[in-house]
Amino acid sequence: MEKHKRLIRVSAGQLPAELAGKSREEKRKRNLKLLLEMIKTAAEQLSDLILFGEYANLEHRSVSTKKSDYIPEPISGPFVDAIAAVAKKHRINVALPVFGRWGNAVSSYVLFIDRIGGIIDIYQKTHPTVAEQRLGIVPGSELKIVELDFGRVGTMTCMDIEYPEVAQVLMLRGAELLLFPHVQAGWGETDWDIRYRSRAVDTGLPVLSACFGYDEGDWTPGKMIGRSGAIGRDGGILCDLGRRVGIVTCDLDLNTGRMTEFFFPRKLNRTLAVKASRRPELYADLTDERMKQKAVREIQRSEVRGRKSAPPQTKNQ
Repeated sequence: MEKHKRLIRVSAGQLPAELAGKSREEKRKRNLKLLLEMIKTAAEQLSDLILFGEYANLEHRSVSTKKSDYIPEPISGPFVDAIAAVAKKHRINVALPVFGRWGNAVSSYVLFIDRIGGIIDIYQKTHPTVAEQRLGIVPGSELKIVELDFGRVGTMTCMDIEYPEVAQVLMLRGAELLLFPHVQAGWGETDWDIRYRSRAVDTGLPVLSACFGYDEGDWTPGKMIGRSGAIGRDGGILCDLGRRVGIVTCDLDLNTGRMTEFFFPRKLNRTLAVKASRRPELYADLTDERMKQKAVREIQRSEVRGRKSAPPQTKNQ
């Protein structure tokens, strides 16, 4: 039997992908102002949590190819402190993704700021791309569950979502809501849409996503996907902001799971049924380091072959 309803309200803030301003400092000031306004608006809508897109502190949103443009945000520092103060003022939880420095590690982090302005936990992206690692980003080593005052959340930051194992582990560890901050763009909308919605179906858990948006008419294929919003436990779209800049808010029931006749010959909570029907003894290859190293060697061989087959460069080239 299902438990009584436990309704929460969540928001996704879709900041502009392209900030107005002539200087980096001017853009940073505008970005912080927009962040604070969105947090206030979400609180006025009685949201329990607002999530922003990955690298919410970077004025270029990770689009820049200059390493010098990637300045890690100190945790804590003036930028984070300003967010925390507004979270406290308006009594709202904030999931704030930043390119930052925590201790000695530079990485893509999600800071969990509670209703009294405290940083209660930090998630470090576990699957940064090679390009990100060349910027100095250190991969995280833990798929963690963060306890907020309304429930347990797990995070898949951008590239993390490409691996079904991430969502599965978060489900097994007790996540009630999956967060997906990202900057996804050029891989194609069909790929993104199917993968994003599949993680909800895989786990029977709702997913809250946040990206970046554009002024009306400015979006074209190949740009960041936008479409901040929420996916229900069955993979259906609960709310979707589209391409525009703004906030989207919706209600979720963390107790009423998706009831399906999955594996067992009667209707059960899908998340519980998936947990109970798994066969871990068959999945050892997923954690076998030899399988990974075999693929790494194959990539290295292909790179060597590519260099050997490349035409020689002339002095004019």
